[in-house]
Amino acid sequence: MKSRWILCVALGFLGMVSNVSAGPVTACQNNTGDSGFTCNIFETLADGTPSEISNVFSFPTGQVVSSGYLVLLEAPGATQSDPTQWSDVLHFIDDGSGNTTSTTGQLLSNGCNCFPTFAVVSAAPNLFMTETQVGAGDDFIDSTPFVTGFNVFNIFSAAPDPVPEPATSALLGSGLLIAFGYTRFKRVAVHVRHNSGS
Repeated sequence: MKSRWILCVALGFLGMVSNVSAGPVTACQNNTGDSGFTCNIFETLADGTPSEISNVFSFPTGQVVSSGYLVLLEAPGATQSDPTQWSDVLHFIDDGSGNTTSTTGQLLSNGCNCFPTFAVVSAAPNLFMTETQVGAGDDFIDSTPFVTGFNVFNIFSAAPDPVPEPATSALLGSGLLIAFGYTRFKRVAVHVRHNSGS
């Protein structure tokens, strides 16, 4: 009974100290040898935690684009005015200058229940595109590129599945091995004691 209790405590401790690896993080950088910039945009927060609402990310210093919305549609021929047929919305956030320019963006995904209404989207500069999906569309192979001028926005529409870090897996494996070894040792000790008549 005591060995089971120790095993439970050990597994609980390992569960508390284990973490999952973070997913990719949205990042923008100036294009090399050219004007403009490129952003790789993921459904994660700034620390890589999967999220249906990304963190607000900044474009490289001095870079701006027109504010408004880019709506990714689930399928070709999807009705633009029906938000249930939208996959993601990339919001180019108005920087408040009154010039309808944006220096930041945020990706909203269909699981967030936070899409702007069609009336809001249609009242602002906007564009509708069909989301790129290859295969199941649930990995980071697929990105929908949006090119405006020299700027490229690669939108990865799938949220990452948290995967245990190698160190975490090793720690968990070591803990299980120790717990199993301790239980086995106790069984052998009891068996030896019982057979020796003590």
